[in-house]
Amino acid sequence: MSNVNIAFISHGGGPMPLLNDPSHADLVTYLTSLASTFKKPKAILLISAHWEGSVATITASSHPEMIYDYSGFPAAAYQLQYPSPG
Repeated sequence: MSNVNIAFISHGGGPMPLLNDPSHADLVTYLTSLASTFKKPKAILLISAHWEGSVATITASSHPEMIYDYSGFPAAAYQLQYPSPG
């Protein structure tokens, strides 16, 4: 494979960078600059360790819903949407 761009990005501050939390400003600046170095991806793979199961499971849909697998954040954190095609 040539011209493959891969980035591993930890979830960092949960939803707080998306809510313009001042303590996450450096992270937002870095990720914004990182994004400009990549071409538009054909796919995004997200792996979560927030569930346990006896077999590996894949969530797939033509229009996947958001999964809010966190708690204790401001109400706006549960209104975030990412309307991507599956």
